[in-house]
Amino acid sequence: MSNERKVSHLTRMSMHGWFDILVRAICIGLVFGLIALVGQISYVRTAATYTAEMGEYERTQALNWFARNRGFMVTLFAGFVGFGAIGLLLIRFVSPVIASDVQRQVKMRKMAGIAQNVGATVVALIMIFPLYWMIISSFKHTDELLAPTPTLWPETWVFDTYPNVLKRAPFGRYFYNTIYTTFFQVVFQLGIGVMAAYGFSKGEFKGKNVLFIVVLGALMVPLQVTFVPIYVLISKLGWMNSFPGLIIPHLVSAYFIFMLRQNFMSVDNSYLEAGMLDGMGRIQSIVYVLCPMCKPTLITVSIITFINGWNSYFWPKMITTSDFRRTIAVGINHIRQTFAGLEVQNYNEIMAAAVLAIMPIVALFLILQKYIMTGLSKASMK
Repeated sequence: MSNERKVSHLTRMSMHGWFDILVRAICIGLVFGLIALVGQISYVRTAATYTAEMGEYERTQALNWFARNRGFMVTLFAGFVGFGAIGLLLIRFVSPVIASDVQRQVKMRKMAGIAQNVGATVVALIMIFPLYWMIISSFKHTDELLAPTPTLWPETWVFDTYPNVLKRAPFGRYFYNTIYTTFFQVVFQLGIGVMAAYGFSKGEFKGKNVLFIVVLGALMVPLQVTFVPIYVLISKLGWMNSFPGLIIPHLVSAYFIFMLRQNFMSVDNSYLEAGMLDGMGRIQSIVYVLCPMCKPTLITVSIITFINGWNSYFWPKMITTSDFRRTIAVGINHIRQTFAGLEVQNYNEIMAAAVLAIMPIVALFLILQKYIMTGLSKASMK
């Protein structure tokens, strides 16, 4: 009878939604514990070879990675195992008590809802705090920013930071360059991405899957790896400090193609066949059938492309050497060089410049955030 009861308890616990997560947490914790044990054994063996002449630095350098990180591994072991064990105990003893009473279930749901709201609020505050700090710092005096004790509210409001920033650097030129390059990047990535995604999702040709794997491989290659040959090519073409040099290396996005392909595959072929029966060609089917049905994803990837282009720093920094073609991200960094010296660097004006730079993308995100969430969820369905 006791064995059957144990089996029933274990079966009930395994049906709980958190059971697998808690068991995996314990397993991960045991792995960290094993690493900590290996580190402790290694530390004991290495410590036996220490001499009185060895300093602290020399002793630390004599340790291997496992021995140096054994304390951190112990912390991870305790955290994961403790989390899993406490969760399993709650499932075993607390969950049946709550399930046996409807009123307790209602109270538990209310408490869970309150906990979710509190957790979401805390996470939101943590995410918003850097933005708040940047904005509030743009109204502080430099001495207050450099004070040892930071203040969450300006002791003295300074309102001339924004006019000073606009005088120190040609922000109008920076905004124009950024808008121009970002616009063409979005247009070309949208057009090429739609055509490529249609071919990979609805087309039938040899090597389609192999070519798509090649496209996915491009996602794993960062710009920092390929910028040297691209930089040499752009330089030989004479495109330094020019719009073609800023735009052409970013005409195609592997991420854009991947997202659209996933969404296009969720559209049934019968819609395209119905359009072709009405006399539509391939381009018309894409424009009038696929694109309207995948509108949230198109808007989402366009916004992401716009934000990436607007915030781009590494590539524009490489090929622009004058204000004539600098973008907004590079221009903010260049503002530091407009001050007379380190003693008079106005960090409040640098913060003001950053606020001016992010205003367009923040406004764009607030207006179109529902499309971003819808597009990402639909793209992950297939």
